[in-house]
Amino acid sequence: MERPNHLSAEKKSASSRATSIAIVVGLHVLAIGGLVAALNQGALMKQLQEIKATVDTKKEIPKAPPPPPPDLVKPPPPVAIVPDFQVAVAAPPPVTVQKAAPPTPPPPRAVASSDPLKPVMRTHSLPPYPPISVRLNEQGTTLMEVHITTEGNVDDCKVVTTSSSERLDTAACEYVKQRWRWQPPTNQGAPVAVSTRVSVKWDLKDAK
Repeated sequence: MERPNHLSAEKKSASSRATSIAIVVGLHVLAIGGLVAALNQGALMKQLQEIKATVDTKKEIPKAPPPPPPDLVKPPPPVAIVPDFQVAVAAPPPVTVQKAAPPTPPPPRAVASSDPLKPVMRTHSLPPYPPISVRLNEQGTTLMEVHITTEGNVDDCKVVTTSSSERLDTAACEYVKQRWRWQPPTNQGAPVAVSTRVSVKWDLKDAK
């Protein structure tokens, strides 16, 4: 009867342990190698990043400084615009040149006549009283100088003394020129023109 082969079993057990140890060692080696590789890879990455940062820093082109601000041009001071006012000056009134009245002809010279001046009495009536003068109680005496033509008519009448009413004076002159008549004087048988003075008395008693 054979004895159990203890040596063989021991050899197998020793071989198994050696294999296990080798596997464990291998795993540790792999782990350590991976760790080293990882560390080396991290260092490599860091180095690459530093190199990249260095390269990027070298490639960075410095920016040109900003241009200086433009010189501010001071605006010119405001100029006050004074409006041009033109004041319309009224034109001076036209100068009216009054023509000198023609000189009054001198009264005719008194001539020796064979027949004196005679009034035509039927024509020497009182002029009608102006109604307004009646209402205003105007009265007085108008003394006039009349010029009598060779036909015995009155062609000119001037008030010498007023009755204090221009209305009465005008009415007296107009009436005498229209109505009163004379027989002109004669000189060597020919009638001559003369001037004489007459008067009209305005009395409210005679007003109709």
